[in-house]
Amino acid sequence: MKKKIVWMLVSCLMVLSLVIASCGPKEAAKEEEIGKATVVTAEEEKAAEEEVAVEEEGILPPEVPKYGGTLVSLGGDFGPIDPTKAQAIRVGHMMWTSSELMQGDWTKGPQGTGETMWDWGFLGDITLEAGELAESWELPDDTTIIYHLRHGIRYQNKPPANGRELTADDVVWNIHYQFNYPGCWETMSYPPTKPDYVTDRMLPGDPRRPTSVKALDKYTVQVKVPAASQAIMLLEIGDNLYTNPPECWTTGKGWTDWRDVVGSGPFILTDYVPSSLIVYTKHPNYFENDPLHPENRLPYIDTLRLLIIPDASTQLAAFRTGRIDMMQGVTWENAKLLREQCPEVKWYKRLGNASIAAGRMDKADLPFRHLKVRQAMNMAINKEAFLNEYLKGEGAMLTYPFTPTKGFEKFYTPLEEMPEEVQMLFRYDPARARELLKEAGYPNGFKTTIYCSSTAVDELSMFKAWLADVNITMEIKPLDFGAWFGMWAARSYEEMFYGPLTGLWAPFEQLCTKTGMYSNIAYIDDPYFAEVGTVIGRDMVKNPENYYKTMREAAVYELSLAWGIFMPGRYSYNMWWPWVQNWYGVSWAGWANTNDLFKYYWIDPALKKSMGY
Repeated sequence: MKKKIVWMLVSCLMVLSLVIASCGPKEAAKEEEIGKATVVTAEEEKAAEEEVAVEEEGILPPEVPKYGGTLVSLGGDFGPIDPTKAQAIRVGHMMWTSSELMQGDWTKGPQGTGETMWDWGFLGDITLEAGELAESWELPDDTTIIYHLRHGIRYQNKPPANGRELTADDVVWNIHYQFNYPGCWETMSYPPTKPDYVTDRMLPGDPRRPTSVKALDKYTVQVKVPAASQAIMLLEIGDNLYTNPPECWTTGKGWTDWRDVVGSGPFILTDYVPSSLIVYTKHPNYFENDPLHPENRLPYIDTLRLLIIPDASTQLAAFRTGRIDMMQGVTWENAKLLREQCPEVKWYKRLGNASIAAGRMDKADLPFRHLKVRQAMNMAINKEAFLNEYLKGEGAMLTYPFTPTKGFEKFYTPLEEMPEEVQMLFRYDPARARELLKEAGYPNGFKTTIYCSSTAVDELSMFKAWLADVNITMEIKPLDFGAWFGMWAARSYEEMFYGPLTGLWAPFEQLCTKTGMYSNIAYIDDPYFAEVGTVIGRDMVKNPENYYKTMREAAVYELSLAWGIFMPGRYSYNMWWPWVQNWYGVSWAGWANTNDLFKYYWIDPALKKSMGY
């Protein structure tokens, strides 16, 4: 039967070629090209036979949704389990097991309109947001936010929720808790005057905090906020705060063990082997349909298995042999190797966080308080050589505060359009750097120390050599990851620190420039950024064009401060086998939702089998 179909296809191809040839092309070159088409090679016959074989095995095109099967990926071991005692996004299981009021609009990504590649979330662009628990929201005046919940959302059928319906009272309880208890992200970011037990009112404190939260009825939540923070609170509460069943804590012991976890999300946490494996299974009563295939209830896969493999070489081996189906954040070096070894693999590259070396600007006895010193340090570093020789071209020169990629167009200014005081920071000019140091009062340079993770020593050794050429002596002090992270969080370094530019993924949070933030490693304290924060809180939703304009201008201003040594950003790769479908390598939808997207992916087990895995 297979051979018969193949020869029918071959015959049709020959007939089609004769028909084309009979059209009598006028140019000899065209006649030669068409003449070649009449010959069916052994390779073409084999390809036709393989195509038929694939069809007989039931393999559907990748754009056709498919239910069932198991998707295997990499995962990290559990850190915090209880969201009432930690930052929500650090409670990693909630991205699979719980839900938020809002989420990134899946229809705007590469699967839909292509307005964004979802490299770094929604960036404060309200047009990229959609409802999750909330079917809609409204801002009836400058101090009111109203979320309208979907009807019929049910928790997973586990005690103590036992599959009951999620209500507005649940949302209200979670908002109160997250804004009033130490350890919760909202409490840390918008602190109250003092911690207290959950009440029917919000505690005073940070002027951006909600002033009251209440359920107007079973499916409507009203939040009152200061007018200056309405936009940021709409999104902080909507897309950075998960809702979980209150009875887990009000009548139960809370989540002290992974078996306690219960939410309304697309997956149920069903197994956990420490340092080895995490297993999620499909929530059969999950409430969402696929917005691009509205007839289909999510999620598509039956089981998600996350393998905990700390060693990078073992991860690569597991992917290469098909033991895992997808990998995120693969370094460009490893991606190059995998692409050579596994040419069938699909990939997408994105510009990741650059790292930055910065000195404290708050200490009067340190040279970093002088703008010309900071400019000189930038001009002493050969960034072109770093990009082309060290990164082998796998990066881009200007990737902070925004990257030159889809989704950032509303915010990004190309380097060649920047003012001279920014452009010069990316130009290698040691002679001018020495002049600037002299003008700043350091004709003989100076000595400094810098703390870094032990993995960054090679990079900083290059910096050290370049800086030595302009008489800046930099002593490198490497730390193991735990000590380095602790120093970063406590901001306890004496002079310089080498860390990530975390502001990229949430520009509206001003993570690198807001006073007091641990990610503000230069100790910037500039009233300009407070003014920008006012525009963000006021205009991000109601006047987005002014928000975009302000963020573009703020990016130029921030770079002109030269508060650190701005380096090229490097590419990382998301890689997957062809049987993983509807992913496109996206990384980050919504506010901080790096894993919520698994509900949209499907797999093709027949294709995997046909490829020998």
